[in-house]
Amino acid sequence: MADTWTLHLLHTNDLHSHFEKMPQIATCLKTSRQLWEAQQEHVLTVDIGDHMDRMDVRSEASFGKANVQVMNRCGYQYATIGNNEGITLPKEKLDEMYEQADFTVIVGNLLDKASSAPPQWAVPYAIHTLGELRVALLGMTIPFSTYQSLGWEILDPLPLIREQVAALRSSADILILLSHLGYQTDCRIAAEVEGLDVILGGHTHHTLPHGERVGNTLIAQTGRFGEHVGHIRLVWDRDGKQIADVSAELFDTASYAPDEALRVFLQKEKAAADASLFQPIAELEQDLHVNWTEETPFGSFLAASIRRWTKAEVGIANGGLLLSDLHQGRLTFAQLLESVPHPINACAVTLTGEQLASVLEQAIQPQIVHRELRGCGFRGKIEGWMAVDGLRIRYEESGQPHILAIEVNGQPLIREREYRVGTVDMFIYNRLFPDLLQGREIEFFHPEMLREVIASTITDRTLVQSAFLPRWEKVSPESSGHAIE
Repeated sequence: MADTWTLHLLHTNDLHSHFEKMPQIATCLKTSRQLWEAQQEHVLTVDIGDHMDRMDVRSEASFGKANVQVMNRCGYQYATIGNNEGITLPKEKLDEMYEQADFTVIVGNLLDKASSAPPQWAVPYAIHTLGELRVALLGMTIPFSTYQSLGWEILDPLPLIREQVAALRSSADILILLSHLGYQTDCRIAAEVEGLDVILGGHTHHTLPHGERVGNTLIAQTGRFGEHVGHIRLVWDRDGKQIADVSAELFDTASYAPDEALRVFLQKEKAAADASLFQPIAELEQDLHVNWTEETPFGSFLAASIRRWTKAEVGIANGGLLLSDLHQGRLTFAQLLESVPHPINACAVTLTGEQLASVLEQAIQPQIVHRELRGCGFRGKIEGWMAVDGLRIRYEESGQPHILAIEVNGQPLIREREYRVGTVDMFIYNRLFPDLLQGREIEFFHPEMLREVIASTITDRTLVQSAFLPRWEKVSPESSGHAIE
């Protein structure tokens, strides 16, 4: 019988600060490691990014440091970053996040823009030695253009992967890619880059119960929110210097008892976060209610806040971004976080009047208002009614809804004129409104998220009160006249 070594890879991805799952994950990781190491087998525990999500108070209050402490206590050895670590934190906060990490962060396609060097808290790759077995680990994160405006340089991962694999193949027995690039990209990499043995993936939340083979590469991904822990079993033939067997499976996190010490730690972290984020930031004189299918003062205030933040002539934002009411009286940042948990930023774009009218016309169609949205940082359910500021719009709803007249800051909209429009970056990324993408001079406003924008404007009583003035006027068919030309 051949002389073999067995390596177990335990991997997670896209936990998105679902801390309620982490004590069970901790038990899974620890008990599995104890079992296999008792059998003289080897274990590596890795995370593939988006462990952090600022929608949870512990991540928000600590800027992700609570997540790092959890990973330390779970025994992670390596991790790469996802977009939720990379582009929802200001650069200085990301630079600080991993200061106390007991694990190695690997990300090969991120550089500090000022120095063109890798960040101090990460390495471009690592080689882990287990006796005579050498395991090379690469890490890549999805190259969103947002990184550029945050002070980072983000690189196309594919050429780097080719380069690293070519350089490391002769000095490592096994090559593993920690990929927060998404399932489709992982499949492309596996097909085009010879020499990768395993791709541990994330970002697209695919659940691959037994992994997928593409050429000679096994691709694995565990879904999302900590519902599963992935397990790769690799058998190394020491005589033949090759992988004799490799398989993938998923462990159901719910089948493990919670780690009591981690559960208590998380309770303390939540209490500390609550104490920090429940400090009052404003006093509201009236309730601001949420309604996804009609105009509301809260929606209008969001649009007005974005308009002011971006110094635009017009503000537009979908009402589905608002998830819970803000009530009269003391307002805390924690309440804003609950209502507006998205890692979404403001942006501005220059549109012609014709393009702006087209966006608004599309926005009032029922299939758009009720459209379910996923991805691009959106944490809600549906698109919702389009909230606006700087506009007065008359529309008719009988049959197919259509707009009759638009005023911009008290003047009739001129189709040939250009207008500066403040909105949300989600619309640029999800391509829901094609006319927005045809605009000029798209500018992103980082790093502040929408809730931070609102926190800066909610103390302006005049702005709040003006949001109670209607912007949309629904008219009956008999009084409507003709639609705008």
